[in-house]
Amino acid sequence: MIGSGIKKEMMLFSRGFRLFGTIAVIIGLALSYPLMYKFMEIMAEQMSAMGQELGGEAGSQVTEAVNSMNGMIESIKAMYGGSMANVGFRTGLSSLASTGFLIVSLLLMSAAGGEQKKRSVIIPNCSGLTPVGYVLPKFIIYPVLITIITFGGSMLTAGICNLIFDNPLIMQDALISSACVSVFVMFMISLYLLLGLSTGRPGISVIILFAASSLLPLLLQSMNINKYNPFALQDLLMYSYAEIDMNNFVLSVVVSVVLSVICCLLSLMVTTLRKIDNSVGEANL
Repeated sequence: MIGSGIKKEMMLFSRGFRLFGTIAVIIGLALSYPLMYKFMEIMAEQMSAMGQELGGEAGSQVTEAVNSMNGMIESIKAMYGGSMANVGFRTGLSSLASTGFLIVSLLLMSAAGGEQKKRSVIIPNCSGLTPVGYVLPKFIIYPVLITIITFGGSMLTAGICNLIFDNPLIMQDALISSACVSVFVMFMISLYLLLGLSTGRPGISVIILFAASSLLPLLLQSMNINKYNPFALQDLLMYSYAEIDMNNFVLSVVVSVVLSVICCLLSLMVTTLRKIDNSVGEANL
């Protein structure tokens, strides 16, 4: 039954726009930030040359605008380790952890409980579908594949940054930051499946989790407990290999994996105890 469920989920994920959309979103975000900052550099250089050619008052105004833009670029570089490669890479990874998760979650609404409201589980239920056969394949397919795709997208971001910027990234920095964002996304997808499958309302679950991913890190930081938890990975991806707290990194990864497994077990328990009422098209507790 689990094997059939895995084949079913893989078929549903690969058909339509889900798999392609997930890959397209992650690659799009991976490319957008490095290219945006490279465009800023090129534009500043071209405006500087134009100011020198114009001369006079117009040239002075253009030069002032260029100086302001260069000052902004230098401030951003100082925040992210002093190089534009770091800026493009780490802002791209932050976007994968936030915007990427949001869009991918919307693509997975059907798999994360939406099918309960559409009464898509009525035939499998009648055919002897068990809670294990329904829940476990989802946690095998979606968190694992999206983690792999996210890691690949993160390394693509590093490759693009090394290609278009000076002062290329160190491979250890790229690997450890990519691992941080990939494990964080795995945890968030697992938590999303838990809420969606337990309530049958994936849309509300997306809103709750997106808000939580933005507010909880600030709350935990204010309480000085921003270590050894999945949300600490959002901060750790900003550090280089030489600067990162390795104990915090390792324990945060382990806690994230353990919590992802607990999400699976809780989803299985809730699905076993509740009844999916297909007669009215809603998932009733």
